[in-house]
Amino acid sequence: MDRRNFLQNSAAGAVGILGTGLLSTSKEKAIAAQKLKITKIETVRFKENLWMWIRIHTDAGIIGTGEVYPFNEANSSVFKDLEWHSWAGKLLGANPLEIEQTWERIYRQDAFNVSGGAEIRALSAINIAQWDIMGQACNMPLYQLLGGSYNKKIRVYNTYTNGERGINGWLLEKDMDKIARFLVDQGIKAIKFCPFDWIASRNNGEYISKTDIDKSIEWIKRVRDTVGNELEIGCEFHSMWNLPSAVRIAQALEPYSILFLEDMLLQDNMQAYVSLKQMTRIPLVISERLATRFSFREMLESKAGEIAMYDLTWCGGISEGKKISDMANTYYIPTMMHTAGGPILFCASAHLAAAVTNLFYVESVYPYWHDRDPLYFENSPKVENGMVLPPDLPGLGLKFKDGLFERKDVVVETIAGK
Repeated sequence: MDRRNFLQNSAAGAVGILGTGLLSTSKEKAIAAQKLKITKIETVRFKENLWMWIRIHTDAGIIGTGEVYPFNEANSSVFKDLEWHSWAGKLLGANPLEIEQTWERIYRQDAFNVSGGAEIRALSAINIAQWDIMGQACNMPLYQLLGGSYNKKIRVYNTYTNGERGINGWLLEKDMDKIARFLVDQGIKAIKFCPFDWIASRNNGEYISKTDIDKSIEWIKRVRDTVGNELEIGCEFHSMWNLPSAVRIAQALEPYSILFLEDMLLQDNMQAYVSLKQMTRIPLVISERLATRFSFREMLESKAGEIAMYDLTWCGGISEGKKISDMANTYYIPTMMHTAGGPILFCASAHLAAAVTNLFYVESVYPYWHDRDPLYFENSPKVENGMVLPPDLPGLGLKFKDGLFERKDVVVETIAGK
């Protein structure tokens, strides 16, 4: 079967999961799906949340949904200029299945005017929505389109933020032993937390004393005393430290078999990371704050870290995430996915994780996937025995809750098209 017949036949059986119901199986509809056009772009904002969705409508009734966070005012404004040179002008009437060409022409305009920030975040959302449309048009789950396997074991670690009552109302500072035991009992074998952020917040990461190091390491000792090595420990630093302090912290942590050190420094000086790497045996993670494969190229070529971590809503979308993973794989460097955003981010990451061959871990946040995400979807991904599976339905495969877009706390705005 040639490509044209495949697209026609598969589109004929497509399921419009994201709000459209079953598509017609007529030959006319199949041909229309092959020649899809973008007719409308919407933003969907949730008044109590930092994330926003982009919904791309097509003339065949297929709707793709992407996600972006935070700074929703800036992200939304990227789409709103309807002049000929705007993004909306480049999207309306275009074929959403032309994913690579769409990404390239928008990125080139963005890069010409100094790339980064809201523009890359918005482009990431567009790309995720396009892949969602592609999956629906082909009647295939996204992970399968990407060449992945539903049976792949996708390991997750759980992120826990200081001061957050994330699991059963427990605070990390007071209930570390309860949290550690709970995660192990759930089959989750790794945790990431931020034992040094409290002191960095006080002194802007300028200096750390031996006393402060010892106090921070007490959290790690409590995990080891409770569950031993059953729970791997990763440490997040939110890029808050200077190089001498980062070296001192890293060397103090070496006796505790730490899984990784994430973003100890800001991401804009890879040579500083090279210096840090030379001073510790603990693997360095860099960095969800890098956008596009072009930024990760410098990290990989300079040998600045052992693990590449990206966020699909920040790095340029699913297309870029796949390229970053593949590029890292040529250096035998594993990749991780940052998912501490909205519910679509976690789902999209699970799909891509099923396809990449150098996966280390996918981040998860227990109160997000366990408590929050089911408020929006009937079939949000769940973590079972420390593993996550993507939905096995076309595209992203998420079923929205009935009446979601009519809720009072949800603001749907048409920003292009009709």
